[in-house]
Amino acid sequence: MPMSAIRYFWPTAITLAVIVYATISEDPTPDLDLPLIPHLDKLIHAIMFGGLAGSAFFDLQRSNRSRRRGAAAMGLICLCVAVLGALDEVAQATLTAERAGDFYDWLADCTGIAVAFVAAPPAVRAVLHIKSNL
Repeated sequence: MPMSAIRYFWPTAITLAVIVYATISEDPTPDLDLPLIPHLDKLIHAIMFGGLAGSAFFDLQRSNRSRRRGAAAMGLICLCVAVLGALDEVAQATLTAERAGDFYDWLADCTGIAVAFVAAPPAVRAVLHIKSNL
């Protein structure tokens, strides 16, 4: 992997590693007594996968690799992250004994991704001071 990729894409790599750990681990929060909030797991899925899409877009724009194709790049990132979310549910169903794949978890992933699709481009433009036609 080229050093420039590591330099620019380490936040996305860390976000992806946390998601993989949290979704494949038998018990990602073993000693925490989380409050009982209905459908909290769906909110967490939306935040994780929306965050992954947003961080990937931020890193891509920060690397100067795709500033002229902002909307197209964000669309492709969102599509890839949605596919990753579906694969994550398949992995949970097939690679773990304690976890199960859930179609509604994937819908929550896609909801977070959709929010990132709308919210990330203007936020990234503001943070990076990009005058672009995203």
